[in-house]
Amino acid sequence: MATKRSPKTRVQASVLLGALKDVLEIIEARNTIPVLSHVLIEVEDQQLTVMASDLDQWATRNCATADRDGPDSREWLTSLQAFSVCLPAKKLAAVLTELDSEAMVRIEVPSAWSKEWSGQATVSAGAARFKLNALPVTEFPAPPPIDLDGFFELPCSQLGDVLAAVKHAISTEETRYYLNGVFMHPVDLDLRFATTDGHRLARLRMDGPVGSTSYPAVIVARKTVAVLEKLLAHADKAAKGSEGEPPVVLIECNATGSRLQFTMPTEGDGEVTLIAKTIDGEFPDYGRVIPSDPKERVTVARSSLAAVVKRVAVMAEGETRIVKFAFDEDRLTVSARSIDVGEASEDLACEYRGPAFELGFNSKYLLAALGAIASDVVALRCDGDGASAVRIAGWEDEDEVGALLQVLMPARV
Repeated sequence: MATKRSPKTRVQASVLLGALKDVLEIIEARNTIPVLSHVLIEVEDQQLTVMASDLDQWATRNCATADRDGPDSREWLTSLQAFSVCLPAKKLAAVLTELDSEAMVRIEVPSAWSKEWSGQATVSAGAARFKLNALPVTEFPAPPPIDLDGFFELPCSQLGDVLAAVKHAISTEETRYYLNGVFMHPVDLDLRFATTDGHRLARLRMDGPVGSTSYPAVIVARKTVAVLEKLLAHADKAAKGSEGEPPVVLIECNATGSRLQFTMPTEGDGEVTLIAKTIDGEFPDYGRVIPSDPKERVTVARSSLAAVVKRVAVMAEGETRIVKFAFDEDRLTVSARSIDVGEASEDLACEYRGPAFELGFNSKYLLAALGAIASDVVALRCDGDGASAVRIAGWEDEDEVGALLQVLMPARV
């Protein structure tokens, strides 16, 4: 009677660690459901797939095994069988980090393995052997079925830049959950991305790629945005130095827009897929708060303004760090004071023709807004009454430039 073989595979340490890092961002630091701190590893036909989930998102990354490598490859291949195992994610990553990047890692489970099996899986490399407690594969949450309906593609770098430009205005207030993400929606032939927390607004507009104009409006959750940014950066980094077109991300959704799927290339000819639930809510009609034709306009060097605000805000009081802007002809005075500590002020040259007026700003919000703008000069446009919303955008040749428009509500000073 033939002895039942133990399911096993082998893979280079750096390859497995790279795949693991691509999905680790989803896993929370603390989990009340033990299996959510684990990754599901599936091995079949010399391909290894790693999956992580938090029940709202599922990240899947594939890579090639090294089962064909080594002097015993023929004998090794004949002994292989498909299997899956559910291992503690961060502990596995810690083990792989301590191994030589070129080391050949072997993962093996007992011959009595089944999808209901739990016990110790062996992870070894050379003389080093680790036994990790595995949970039953059947406990790992499967991604929901998605009847994909719409799709479009964007260069990974472009989507990464878009998210970086608007993410600072995402609300963290859980009671207004519908503001806890990026509102992605088509408008005529445009594709727009908007975020707001009620105190500030960021909206970026681009020419809609093919397929996006019929895409449903969706709110991409804050955590999904954070995971996406890292995956997009990895895709770009993996493609650096290679010839051909820059990497693109395929963005798909179901008919209702309740599920999104992002697919992009990654290191070693691998592919990573992120399935995410969208936020079920109605994003407000943000267009109503954008000043269409403010009376006053101040233009100023962006980097100089940011540096002045950062210096003066050292003396501002409280968490909001309110700074006061006093506008006069071709001059801006930025000041802040604290009853307990003292005060600070600094003058800055600007371009302004109009009556003197004052505005207060949350310095953190203003610095974030300035940091998202690419142009050297910015325009602050408002009605000059100290209470109306302020329109902020890049400025060049007597007009707003760039795809990004921001609105900031003034603070009381």
